[in-house]
Amino acid sequence: MTQHCYRLFPLLACGLIAVCGCKDASKAPATTDRAIQKVAFVPAKKELVMDHVELVGRLAANESVKIQSRVSGFLLETHFEDGQQVTKGDLLFTIEPDEYQAIYNQSLAAIDVAKTKLDLTEKTFARSKTLIENDAISKEEFDQNQSAVAEAMANLMASEADAARVKLDLDYTKVVSPISGRVDRALLDDGNYVNGGLVGGTLLTTVVSDRPIKAVASVDENVRLKFMRRQREVGGEDFKEADKLEELKIPCYLQLQDEQDFPHEGILEYAEIQVDQQTGTSLLRGVFDNNDGLLKPGMFVRIKVPVSDEYEAVLVPNTSIGTDQATNFVYVINDANEIEHRTVILGDRKDKFRVVTSGVQPGESVVVAGMQLIQPGMKVAPVLKQE
Repeated sequence: MTQHCYRLFPLLACGLIAVCGCKDASKAPATTDRAIQKVAFVPAKKELVMDHVELVGRLAANESVKIQSRVSGFLLETHFEDGQQVTKGDLLFTIEPDEYQAIYNQSLAAIDVAKTKLDLTEKTFARSKTLIENDAISKEEFDQNQSAVAEAMANLMASEADAARVKLDLDYTKVVSPISGRVDRALLDDGNYVNGGLVGGTLLTTVVSDRPIKAVASVDENVRLKFMRRQREVGGEDFKEADKLEELKIPCYLQLQDEQDFPHEGILEYAEIQVDQQTGTSLLRGVFDNNDGLLKPGMFVRIKVPVSDEYEAVLVPNTSIGTDQATNFVYVINDANEIEHRTVILGDRKDKFRVVTSGVQPGESVVVAGMQLIQPGMKVAPVLKQE
């Protein structure tokens, strides 16, 4: 009896488990379909745009002059404060003039002596003309008197030329600014000796004119060809190269390191005539007003130069563009709310947008967020992203 009971326990236990399992299964909820993925989109837009090329360059002064001593002597006085704005002709330095003044006075005295000798020889020669007519003097003496006049005149000219040279040296003791601009620091203190000369004169300071200011960059051959061909397309049969590039008034734009946009506008002023055989580049130069003085020579800048006229183009946000190895693509939501994979050909950047020359039509819904959660053919719930 007892053994039979022990054998029934496992069977009863299995029966209870089976009953409980059926009871739980009856309470389980029915399986639901997976939720449709939401994705953000914006319509591709059509706008008038202009193609540009961005170049890396440096700012350069409109004019920059190294001020050197033309005469030797002790530096007597500095007439400016470091970094001061100066005008053409302003006095910058005075070199001790005493010795040059004395030499100049001596040269003036030599002129007076030469004038006196010339006056005397002219009077003697005038008398000789009367005497020679009366045979009172010989022909030889007459010729000597005539030669004395020519010699005295030559001596006067030499004295005047020497005085002019000495006067230049005296004037060079006053060192003036040859241009208007901002003067750098004085490189020598007053009392130091400076050496003069056309070559090797002591460097005293530098004057820089940065209003307007120039931006210089190297442009490669492909970009230059594109720009030149565009000019000829616009000009047609009547195309003729301008005498000066600045006459075309081609705009260019400049960006400093801490700026997001290109807020400084100028015009192209010069393009180097030749292309460097080794690098395949040539220099391009723009000029900017710089009225506020923010732009300084030597600054690193980016320059944006137009290489086309305005044309209608399709634009999509930069965030909508994906890359698959060397191919660019976007995801487009079709009328059935399904994802389509579109290979695109990209053009210029336009702030937060990119020109698409092929692959997307204006008004099509382009996915801008959640791209990692979708795949081609997938049905989605599109949500318009608000700007």
